[in-house]
Amino acid sequence: MTRYKYAQLQRWILNRAATALTNLKLRPLLAGLKEDAVLIDCGANIGDITARFLATGGTVYAFEPDPLAYAALTARFGQHPRLQLFQQAVWTEDKKLPIYFHKDRTGDEMDFTVSSSLLKQKKNVKDESQVEVEAIDLEFFIRKLGRRVNLLKIDVEGAEIEILHSLIDKGTYKKIDLIVVETHETKIEGHDLLVAQLKQKLKALQIDNIRLNWL
Repeated sequence: MTRYKYAQLQRWILNRAATALTNLKLRPLLAGLKEDAVLIDCGANIGDITARFLATGGTVYAFEPDPLAYAALTARFGQHPRLQLFQQAVWTEDKKLPIYFHKDRTGDEMDFTVSSSLLKQKKNVKDESQVEVEAIDLEFFIRKLGRRVNLLKIDVEGAEIEILHSLIDKGTYKKIDLIVVETHETKIEGHDLLVAQLKQKLKALQIDNIRLNWL
């Protein structure tokens, strides 16, 4: 087996394991939601969690910047009446940013799209493999939504730390019942310190509706 084929197989296995674990952890979080719930999926990829969100009967907003993953997302859900799709990265301001692809991605390998990141220092992406995407200020989006958000999921391959600081500093986290976040300190050098500082901030401010490393 070539190194490339091995990397593909490894990524396939990791993705399926993560999906199974996510489904288990989501079950109690979604069980009590009503049909008027508002859910936001940041880093929707091909929509596995988006589908679970839609199954609650609520309104779902899903963000996915990777062009290949977004194409699969739109093909999967089409014009779903309770879903709004955005081909955008979530960030702390509205601007165009480069998104970096997995180092082993050469074309349309869907499994590698889960690794796409705004951070070029992420260990499994490569600087020369990138595309410019639209980024949206997530805090502003939520504040202007005009509705309470019941569940916000953020899994954006390293960009979540800055986004959480924005939500906290501007008080917007108070408009959200629960925020579940996947941090990526094992994949980004120096990120462990940033995560530790964020944890200290959450503790100091007694914020209990943000769950880090929920997977």
